[in-house]
Amino acid sequence: MLLSLIYFYFNFKIGYWFVLALVNVFLIWVIYRLVNKYEILAEKYGESRISNSSPLKMLRYWYGVAAILFIFKQVYIIGYALKPMDWDPVFMRLDFALFGVNPTQWAYRFENPLLTEFLQIVYVYYYPMIVVFGLELYLWNRYKEFKYTIFILFFSFFASYVLYLLFPANGPRFHLHDFYSISTEMPGLFLTESIRAFLNMGESIPPGVKNPQDFVQRDAMPSLHTITAFLIMYLSWKFKSKSFYFYLPYFFCMVAATVYLRYHYVVDIAGGLIMSVITIIIGMLVYRNKDILTSKNT
Repeated sequence: MLLSLIYFYFNFKIGYWFVLALVNVFLIWVIYRLVNKYEILAEKYGESRISNSSPLKMLRYWYGVAAILFIFKQVYIIGYALKPMDWDPVFMRLDFALFGVNPTQWAYRFENPLLTEFLQIVYVYYYPMIVVFGLELYLWNRYKEFKYTIFILFFSFFASYVLYLLFPANGPRFHLHDFYSISTEMPGLFLTESIRAFLNMGESIPPGVKNPQDFVQRDAMPSLHTITAFLIMYLSWKFKSKSFYFYLPYFFCMVAATVYLRYHYVVDIAGGLIMSVITIIIGMLVYRNKDILTSKNT
């Protein structure tokens, strides 16, 4: 709904704004009907008696994955149309003021193809990570925990999308480094180049353009890679999941990857951690009177 209001307010700058706003309102109605219909059935028959392969159940629990991607691209459309000032110079100065160096340039001393390959895989695992963690809960019929996870992650994503519009930034690979030199300066082994091409496509960067910074999605502040890794680490601990022993070291590897691979400033990571804490606190307040099961191990 917020996006539709933005489209309406800036209708003179955003092409096809009415279509986009109408699609958003329609999808909100569809999601409401879908969730409401499923919850009525779940209350009547019990969630455990509804098969996990039921189309209605799958849509109720997994529509959010598509919604996150859909809204992410709408944020790009809005940002590209409005063209607000980039905050990269501010974030670069903050990083330098804190450390006396630019962290991504300092990290280059550790360049190694094996390390690059490993951290690039760590970085790209962000994309299937939500689905993998969600499946852990879904397949073990931990529906209350799943719904709590949906709320926590949705809030962090949507709040971050708002911040992307307020504090748009490209990241250090465009402003402190030559974007097209990374393949020669930081080569990987087998998967690195394919992963980079996939990430560039997801960030709306056309291959071979002379000015990639003019096309990239301005989504550096806060770092959603940091936020998501931290929150899933927290949720796996809260739900007493054995996967916590994977996500604990993974979180620290993700933080290293964001800087080493030149995707984020350190202040982006700090912003991500602050957003993570705010999200957890809001989740506690919203769910303080609701039963979130934590006794069953997965």
